[in-house]
Amino acid sequence: MAEAIAVISFTSAVISLLDAGARVLNRLREFSEASNEVPESFRHLNAQLPIVLDGLRRTEASAKAGNVDQRTQEALVPTVQGCRDRIQDLYRILESVLPSKTDSSIDRAIKAAKSLSKDKKVQKLLKDVDSYLTSLTFHNTSGDTVSSSPSVPGRRVNMTPVDRDKRFVDRPDVFHALDATLKEHGRAAVAGFGGVGLELPGSNDPRSDTLRTLHAWLSEGYNGSWMLVVDNADDIEILDQPLPSENGPKSLLQLIPHREHGRVLVTTRDRRVGERLAVRGRTVIVPPMSLSEGRTLLISYLPNARDDEKGGLDDLVGKLDCLPLAISQAAAYITENYVDVADYLALLGEGGEEMEALLSESFSDHRRGEAADNSVLKTWKISFDHITRRFSRAADMLSLMSMYDRQGVPEDLLRKEGEPKHNFINALATLQNFSLIGRTTSGGSYHMHRLVQIAIRTWLQLKGTLLEWKEVATCVLSMKFPSGEYGTWAACDLLIPHVRAVLEPGQLPRESLLKRAELLEKVARFDTFQDRWLLGHTRAIEAATLFEQILGPEAPQTLSCKGDTAYSLLELEEPRKAEQILVDIMPAMERVYGPNHLERLRNQGGQGWAKYCYGDFEAADTLLQAVADKCGEIWGPMHPDTLQAMNDVAANAAEISSEGVKKAVNIGRKVLAARIEIFGPDHIDDLETQGDLAEFLNSIGDHDESERYFKSTIAAQNRVYGAGNPGTLTLTNNLAVCYSRQSRYEEAVELEKAVLSQSIKVLGEDNINTLILRDNLVYDLENIGQEYEEIALQSRLILNYRDVIERSQRPFTKTLVPNAEKSLERALERLKARRYDGTATLLEESVEHLSIEEKN
Repeated sequence: MAEAIAVISFTSAVISLLDAGARVLNRLREFSEASNEVPESFRHLNAQLPIVLDGLRRTEASAKAGNVDQRTQEALVPTVQGCRDRIQDLYRILESVLPSKTDSSIDRAIKAAKSLSKDKKVQKLLKDVDSYLTSLTFHNTSGDTVSSSPSVPGRRVNMTPVDRDKRFVDRPDVFHALDATLKEHGRAAVAGFGGVGLELPGSNDPRSDTLRTLHAWLSEGYNGSWMLVVDNADDIEILDQPLPSENGPKSLLQLIPHREHGRVLVTTRDRRVGERLAVRGRTVIVPPMSLSEGRTLLISYLPNARDDEKGGLDDLVGKLDCLPLAISQAAAYITENYVDVADYLALLGEGGEEMEALLSESFSDHRRGEAADNSVLKTWKISFDHITRRFSRAADMLSLMSMYDRQGVPEDLLRKEGEPKHNFINALATLQNFSLIGRTTSGGSYHMHRLVQIAIRTWLQLKGTLLEWKEVATCVLSMKFPSGEYGTWAACDLLIPHVRAVLEPGQLPRESLLKRAELLEKVARFDTFQDRWLLGHTRAIEAATLFEQILGPEAPQTLSCKGDTAYSLLELEEPRKAEQILVDIMPAMERVYGPNHLERLRNQGGQGWAKYCYGDFEAADTLLQAVADKCGEIWGPMHPDTLQAMNDVAANAAEISSEGVKKAVNIGRKVLAARIEIFGPDHIDDLETQGDLAEFLNSIGDHDESERYFKSTIAAQNRVYGAGNPGTLTLTNNLAVCYSRQSRYEEAVELEKAVLSQSIKVLGEDNINTLILRDNLVYDLENIGQEYEEIALQSRLILNYRDVIERSQRPFTKTLVPNAEKSLERALERLKARRYDGTATLLEESVEHLSIEEKN
């Protein structure tokens, strides 16, 4: 009795659907006859609907013949009814837009326009109909022989919706791991973010009727072996949601059958879903392709690439992080827009909006479903939106991380103050499980792909929150970046790449500008300690400007940063400009701090050092000695600032007279002993005094002790600063001078050539210290009496930068030009006298240059 009722109910639903479909077809034929402009969606419906109706008639006949069991019929009734409802909705739309024979021409035009406006709605209804058709088609291809009796064998059905991908690139590690897991457990999961190279067609439709039908068929052993692909299973909550029916499986998760004769493959962006649905601990992570795999894929799209282009293929694949979807998208752009690989690389290299536009481009791929988006950015947006809905803390962390440099982001920049450790770990795990970030091999820091970072920033821009996250990143770095003083350099080095990313030009509100200024102040101080004087000066100027705008001209932060700009100018060969800044802010400092405050005394010391730099040693001595006396009076002889003031007094005294040099040696020994006692060995203050003391000893002729101090200081500075530090190069040059004063010219020349090579690399050809090195080298070569062509060359190079030398305000640089002119003249005379073969071109160039200079 129950089976008979089921047949009647099912047959009734089918008849109702057939009637609705027939009425729609009749109206479509009338529309086609009445109008030449039939919307694409209507033409598609006219082609597909007869197929649906034919399938329904066969399904109805099969049910009447008893070949469809009761359970399947009950499951199909809601599907047939849902399909009927959608087709009736389509009919109502057709009624409203199809012209009739009695319509006027104006009415017909209005309805034609109206039909175009309904096109999107029709497409939506058609998608729903196609979804129902999936279930019915599945039954029709396998249901003619389906019976409640297990003795009736099932028919093996092969359904191939697309042709084989001839551009398929094998991923042996991934597929071997999948094969092993499926053979051992019957289930396997693959996890990775969108576009990594596993594209398996499937439905995301949660309608329970379709899935119950599928579950019922897969559960029957007589239907043979099968593989079920659960594609894009990203949300475990959806899979756990209860189904409306009281019979059978209670959730989508339970609809996935466990059978000896079947295999289940799960694809997901979230590794944790794979752990739940398949075999725990055996989820296969799909990484981006290797460089060779990516190149193979790109060549498959660009088989006609010129030989001269092929060298750029690896560069392009690398720029795209070896992501298959990005590679396919790039190839489509190249072929469709008639550009070559170099042009595309140039567009990528521009970054910003150009790169965003390229990665947002969709391309046609007939092998992918119509719903699949072929744009890299839009593909990843699915993951971003899902994480925002489900894991808000992880979404916040991802947004913040995208503001920093994409590599080496320490946990400290991501964790909130006072945040429970387990919350932080869970948020990080979410992003790692979605393959959006990875942990560095050394641990403690994280990274993301360059394209992922661009995609996140574009996503934030679309949401209108990009500026908000720039503010957050600025505030976090302002709090986390150390003072920049010695002892914090390792921590500063770790954060500098992220500072560069955050300090890129951009609009920020007033509150965030203050944080930007605080960050700039600390970073500028660190730059100056690393001898990056120009960069530090630029950042100090911006910080001072912001502080003055926000806090006022006499705020302590404003005065401090203006002082920093002056100190960097001293190292940039601009002592008079530096002095003027310090003089200008002194009255405000006295009002704000009072006469004996440390900042005010440092200003006075800076003025004294400016006078030292441009050669007014007597005036410098007065200022520097006053600062040393006041510091000693207030803080005592062992205070770091007292010792710094005494060190400055010694350096200046050494320039005044020979007695001043002896005084400098005595002060230097006392300061060095005190600094070692306070700071220990290898402190930067120790090294400053030790290097100065070596120079003082060299000046009074104590070359042995001078040499020992130079060598030990150079070794220590290499440990502290690393190779190539400008201060260390100066010390090494001074050691060469020490050799020269002992007539050890060959040793001096060997050292000077090595240092000169480094100085050109670090400081540049036109740096005043590089030119001083050349002058010393020429002096020692002349004393050896050889390599006259080298003497002529180095002298000519010094004269090439006459303007740099003339701008320098150091007293002793005034001799560089006349020294070079005399050395060049002597070298040319020697070469002419010896009739040196092969030097004609050099001689002619040298003589020509010298004659031009003489005319000037």
